[in-house]
Amino acid sequence: MTRLRHHARRLLASLRSRRMDDDFRDEIAGHLAEATDEFVRRGLPPDEARLAALRSFGRVAQIEEIHRDVRAYRLLDDLRQDLRHTRRSLARNPGFTIVAVLTLTLGIGANSTIFTLLDAVVLKPLPLANPQELVTFYENSPEGTPDPSGGTGRYLRFSYGRFERLQHALAPHGLLAATTRSARLVARLPGESQKRFVSAQFVSGNYFATLGVPAARGRAITSADAAMDRSAPVAVVSDGFWRRSLGGSGDAVGQTLVVNDVGVTVIGVAPRGFFGLWSDAEADLWLPVTLQQPMGYQTNSSSYGPVDPNRPWTTQDVAWLNLVGRVPRRDLAAVLPRLQAANRDGLVALAATIASQKDRTSMLAHTLAAEPLAHGFSGLRARFSDALFVLTGMVVLVLLVTCANIANLQLARAAAHARDMSIRLSLGATTARLVRQCLTESLALALLGGAAGVWVSRWGSSVLARQVLGGSGELPIVFAPDRRVIGFAAAISVCAAIVFGLAPAFRAIAAGRRATLGGNQREPSGDSATAGMRWLVIAQLALSVALVSAALLLGRTLINFMRIDPGFAPAGLVTVSLDPIPSGYPRDQYPALGARLVDAARGVPGVTAAAASTCGLIAGCSSSGGYRVEGIAEPGQTLYRNWVTPEYFTTAGIPLIGGRAFTDRDTANSPRVAVINESAARRYFPGQNPVGRRIGASQLDTEIVGLVHDARTQSLHDLPVPMAYTPLAQKPPNQQPSLTNLDVRVEMPAAAMEPALRAAIHRAEPNLLVGDVAAMSRRIARDLTRERLVAWLAAVFAAMTLLLAAIGLYGVLSYGVARRSREIGVRMALGARPVEVIGMIAAESGRLAIAGMTAGLLGTAVLSRSLAGLLFGIGPLDPSTFVLVTAAFAAVTVLASCLPARRATSVDPIVALRCE
Repeated sequence: MTRLRHHARRLLASLRSRRMDDDFRDEIAGHLAEATDEFVRRGLPPDEARLAALRSFGRVAQIEEIHRDVRAYRLLDDLRQDLRHTRRSLARNPGFTIVAVLTLTLGIGANSTIFTLLDAVVLKPLPLANPQELVTFYENSPEGTPDPSGGTGRYLRFSYGRFERLQHALAPHGLLAATTRSARLVARLPGESQKRFVSAQFVSGNYFATLGVPAARGRAITSADAAMDRSAPVAVVSDGFWRRSLGGSGDAVGQTLVVNDVGVTVIGVAPRGFFGLWSDAEADLWLPVTLQQPMGYQTNSSSYGPVDPNRPWTTQDVAWLNLVGRVPRRDLAAVLPRLQAANRDGLVALAATIASQKDRTSMLAHTLAAEPLAHGFSGLRARFSDALFVLTGMVVLVLLVTCANIANLQLARAAAHARDMSIRLSLGATTARLVRQCLTESLALALLGGAAGVWVSRWGSSVLARQVLGGSGELPIVFAPDRRVIGFAAAISVCAAIVFGLAPAFRAIAAGRRATLGGNQREPSGDSATAGMRWLVIAQLALSVALVSAALLLGRTLINFMRIDPGFAPAGLVTVSLDPIPSGYPRDQYPALGARLVDAARGVPGVTAAAASTCGLIAGCSSSGGYRVEGIAEPGQTLYRNWVTPEYFTTAGIPLIGGRAFTDRDTANSPRVAVINESAARRYFPGQNPVGRRIGASQLDTEIVGLVHDARTQSLHDLPVPMAYTPLAQKPPNQQPSLTNLDVRVEMPAAAMEPALRAAIHRAEPNLLVGDVAAMSRRIARDLTRERLVAWLAAVFAAMTLLLAAIGLYGVLSYGVARRSREIGVRMALGARPVEVIGMIAAESGRLAIAGMTAGLLGTAVLSRSLAGLLFGIGPLDPSTFVLVTAAFAAVTVLASCLPARRATSVDPIVALRCE
């Protein structure tokens, strides 16, 4: 206890050092006064008495230091002095302070912004207890074996029956739950007459128990709530939905919401910060999986056979559920064989119902695998993770260039502070003490820049997140900067302070020693004065070359994507997103609904054509199935399909190559017809005319009447796929795809047509909720979000580093001219012409530029391969890009050299010699 009190007293003394120093000085002054009086009484004059008292007392400054060391912690006291010195030093140089802080704000702010997105999309674990115990299960298939939807290799969705098999097999070792992706449903809240869209996920009864998430209010969904015979539908709402839409009132539990015309009772509110397993798509509410059929949920699924829309998916072999298990890591390897066996039994049972031998062989080759789910599911991760890692590397380079720039400023200041350093060294200051003082100043600058950078990142990350998500609504909580971002900003601030603070600190101390030893010795001039600065400029130029090269490659990639022929005419095309299922429209009414919507759109002035379809263009929508094809014995040939109304090809601008398009005569009672694209013709009818041939789901009952041009219907990133178009009027009632899109070709700007189109649709179908109404050009731009985002950010980062490198080069040349003014004056006095002086400055800048560009181009050749996954239509070692970069940096070098060269020629030889 005595030792603890001793440390407490020393800590308190460190905090109250100024007052205690004053008290100790007063005490010393009292002792000196008494001693002086004593010597006066002995007969000495007052001045001599004062000196005698000082001699008898000892060195006052040393005694004060010893007393301070004994009573307090020296390190804290030194830190206080360093901070006071830093405050005074930065206040005396406001221009330097402002420039340094603003430069660091840009560098650290850019890093924090990109880290916020990287953390949200890739790094941040789910806000759950022990997320490292969470795993998801999926099926692997042999490479090249297609699934029913045309994909290969990896299948994340399972049927409800197989989920129950796996749940039973895992029961002794852990928990297994099921969930769907977020679905857009329609809800009417208590006390409201208007419907609104909500985001919902269907989950198994043990979902919340598996994740270890208790309800903040009420209770969570249980297995009893998800029972097949449950007659009272229930829901758990998110904290955000509870606050935004239900007023955050305590009586929200027990209220009834009408979701997709089904009344559900709110039984609980999820805790704040919980957004489900999909980190980039927060759910508003969670519903039991047994509400799938009453709610009309029929998306994000696949099957090997026909699906009855009038029966629940829980009773059919429809793969629509993602699985999440909680298993201790030590037990996972032991339990996986049990799960493999259970899954194999399910596959064997399913294979017995499949007619196609190819499909049976493919399915039975699947093997069950597990992977960690600590970071949750994410639709953005696969799409943006590579781009975010590349951008992270770029902003790190930006920060390094920023640090090099500030280090150059600090080196210039170090030369000016040589006399101060020499005085401190003469008074006994150690090298470690002076380095610590310089680093304290650098750290203060970095922390000021870091604090401002975090503020910038809050705005920047919000803007970028909206670009990534493609919306303007409220961002998911996962994209909000949090303490992880603040910690990251603090860490890079400290690292930046060390990077740009150490070299100037040692340079200042070395300059101080030279001044101490040499007395009137001059600071080195010429090359030796700028040696350290030149290396920093070379590094800046090299890093800038790498960034500018990357920016050019990514910019040309964006241009190449924008030049792709999508196979249809996007100019003048407006798309309207529809969702008739939540609006209460039965599937057998879709043909009539599509015809009414087309008639309503045609009645709007400025509309030249309109057509409805089950899948929109560049909407990420796809539907595929196994077909019989005339001339191929094996059934189950994969074709993508889209049900459309007449004039679809005219409206979309897809050219007809042969045969005919659909007409109003292609009705439910007329012979079944189809139009296929070139990819389907090449695959199934190579070298033949497909018009007049036949295809069909179970029998050859559909005649191909037309051939159209290939179109990139899902995304510009995907090559055209074999496609079969059929009339919406001939859509079988048991087929799943909904009526999701209305295409309208207009003669006026899309923004001007939106209100009129919405009004016309509302008049024709008052109960139909309409989603986005946008020009096709906007949908294409959204499809290229990754490329656009990466290209523009790379361009911004490259421009920042190019500007900083130019400033650095200009600063070194200007500093060198100032240091060499005597030499230049002597040269001119001896007959040197201005052009020769300019050539001397140009040669120095050329040497720096050539060294920096050479190092940068070599580094670019090595590092650019990491960009290969983001490039399209251009190689990472494109020679024309290197030529453009070289030309750009040559121009920057010339511009940065002009003013220092002009200043060098203006040196007056007489003044330079007179100063000497």
